[in-house]
Amino acid sequence: MPDPRTDPLDALHLPIIPAAPDPSFAADLRNQLEAMLAPIPKEHSMRTDIPTRPRNGVRHGDVSYISLGLPDLARGKAFYGSVLGWRFSPGSSEHGAQIDDIIPMVGLWDGEQPDRGRVHGAVLGFRVDDMTAAVAAVRAQGGTIGDPHLEPYALAAEGHDDQGIPFYLHEMPSTSVTETSAGQFHNGEVEGDVSYLTMVVPDIDAAYAFYRGVLGWAFNIGRAGGAQVNGVTPQIGMIAQPEAGPATPGVIMCYRVDDIVAAIRRVREAGGQAREVAQRPYGLESLCADDQSTPFYLHQF
Repeated sequence: MPDPRTDPLDALHLPIIPAAPDPSFAADLRNQLEAMLAPIPKEHSMRTDIPTRPRNGVRHGDVSYISLGLPDLARGKAFYGSVLGWRFSPGSSEHGAQIDDIIPMVGLWDGEQPDRGRVHGAVLGFRVDDMTAAVAAVRAQGGTIGDPHLEPYALAAEGHDDQGIPFYLHEMPSTSVTETSAGQFHNGEVEGDVSYLTMVVPDIDAAYAFYRGVLGWAFNIGRAGGAQVNGVTPQIGMIAQPEAGPATPGVIMCYRVDDIVAAIRRVREAGGQAREVAQRPYGLESLCADDQSTPFYLHQF
């Protein structure tokens, strides 16, 4: 039996004496513990879960790509980078730039569009399952379209509908993303995404017939002169007379923002114009124009 006078456990009964570690060791240990216990910083929404987000549509009739034509590419990059936080990668030439991460894929362009000269505004690309059938349908419905050609990203063709509005067709490899998961991106998921597209057409009944015949679109016809396209990504509306101004045929882009008041301030500081916030059934909205007079909407949901 150990001698109680030498038992090492007797030290537990002694008064606690604070240790005096080396100051540099103590500071280093504190820094490590604070780093381990600190909350994980929230990553900016523009980079959230990008690999799982389908950027070129999923189904026949979805928007596969948008080319946003602007008079001045450098000014466009500066404006939308400041307002929406867009970041850019080089395009296929000095006339273009790809916007990183947003859905659907969008490119800025200040040169001539294929077969259509310079365009100020958006030109939509649509995903099709069978390019040969889609080209035949365009021609049967009174539109014009060139022969399909193979690009690095897709089988592509450029055309105009029967009212002269330009568009692209893209036949791409099928995606593994399910219809259910695709639906969550109808109105944009993160700041900077396209939240909605408004197609302005001279004759809305003729447009119904054309896009129904070419892309299989079905319409939820609401008030006179307007309709929603059912089941496409992103959501699309078709109207004959936009709030944004005269009924110039084309597409008006809408963008998702997290704080519409702050976004409006950025629009004005960057040289654009923005109306005051309006409450809509679907969220907050502001009609804007960039510093090159391109109309667009901001949406906060």
